[in-house]
Amino acid sequence: MAIDADLSLALHPTTDGDCPVRRYKRLVETGRLIDDSFQRSIVAKLDRLHQELLSYSPPMPAAHSPTGPSFLWKLLGMHSKTRAMPAGTPRGLYIFGDVGTGKTTTMDLFFDTVPTPMKRRVHFHAFMRDVHARINSFKHTHQSSDDPIPTIARELATDAYVLCFDEFQVTDIADAMVLRRLVTELFRNGVVVVTTSNRHPDDLYKNGIQRESFLPCINLLKQCCEVVSLDSGTDYRKVARETESVYFSPISADTNKVLHALFGLAADNAPVKSSVPLRFLGRTLTVPLAANGVARFSFSELCKDAHSAVDYIELAKRYHTLMLTDVPVMNMSDRDEARRFITLIDALYESHTVLIMSSETEVASLFTGKLEAADRHLQSTAGATRVSGSLVAYAGEEEVFAFDRAISRLVEMSSRQWILAGRNQALAENAMHQERSVRGTSISAATSARKLR
Repeated sequence: MAIDADLSLALHPTTDGDCPVRRYKRLVETGRLIDDSFQRSIVAKLDRLHQELLSYSPPMPAAHSPTGPSFLWKLLGMHSKTRAMPAGTPRGLYIFGDVGTGKTTTMDLFFDTVPTPMKRRVHFHAFMRDVHARINSFKHTHQSSDDPIPTIARELATDAYVLCFDEFQVTDIADAMVLRRLVTELFRNGVVVVTTSNRHPDDLYKNGIQRESFLPCINLLKQCCEVVSLDSGTDYRKVARETESVYFSPISADTNKVLHALFGLAADNAPVKSSVPLRFLGRTLTVPLAANGVARFSFSELCKDAHSAVDYIELAKRYHTLMLTDVPVMNMSDRDEARRFITLIDALYESHTVLIMSSETEVASLFTGKLEAADRHLQSTAGATRVSGSLVAYAGEEEVFAFDRAISRLVEMSSRQWILAGRNQALAENAMHQERSVRGTSISAATSARKLR
């Protein structure tokens, strides 16, 4: 979904022969990710690194005596020289870009498919807390002049020679000075680093105190990691948070990306499961994608397949939110699918389920279209009936009434009031936040107007 948790995904464990490119392709084919050319370029680079790691044997971490020049002296970077990686060490990857572009998702594809247990994936803040705790512990068992950094780097390299950092950033001098030495020692021990960041390495610790002492760390990162940008220009998670709509048309790549992000928001970024069996009354309905009370189907899966009202009612009981994608314009040749769609809307309405939908056209025009040749004889008996401003020809007044009712219900289900009263807490909280923002903007505008008067 191009969407990070930055899009949170429950990815399958690695299998023999699995790699980032294959994993990405599979997730796109199953609808769990939206194909994105920017992400694919990064995945290709991660795949290259994956292949290099298959034949990589990390060196034994170098033994080191903690005694030596002053700990503070070394922290300030005034003693040791910058050393590159041992010969044969694959070059890592530094992925930077705006939020919501899929940096974390692509890195997780890499991490999950690297076939070694000696790997670690950690948020950078958590990693630095761990490092500072190790420094504190070291100082309690060694002399004050002893340098803990080589020892800690060796311990980290022994546990994992592949380190994946999420959201690499440096905001204070304590981290900057530790990293100046730690990064040097990690690379010296043959550790391969893949990291995401919102900043280019040159912008790390920008305007920080004693930044000149941190510059060698930046240079080393650029030397030992390929720096690549992942920036599609659109933060689809932000679009999802700020949109008031739950219906999207026409269907496009951008629409699909917003839907993907909205799925993550509605599920509160819970892990996504695929092909979830829903068993009831001796039958099984397979939910293609599900997470935290949110189910996702395509129109074809839910309305073209032979499903009954019982299926839809059970689905509405089990899931507080349904995402329905790729709803087409329905004409007379699609009347079976249209009737199932209406039955589905009725079930969702009665259970106050939140519906998120993408369609070929706006809701008011869904039940329009030309009659197929095989159905033209129905026109003489059914006549032409205008529903919600659109010419619709269907057999029987009852169906016409059902279509009109479905449109009315769809309009009501798209309102903010429906979301606020619904069972999806994440979407309700987001709607309340939008409402407060709008109210605050209105108050500010009114205040400004009074001042002008």
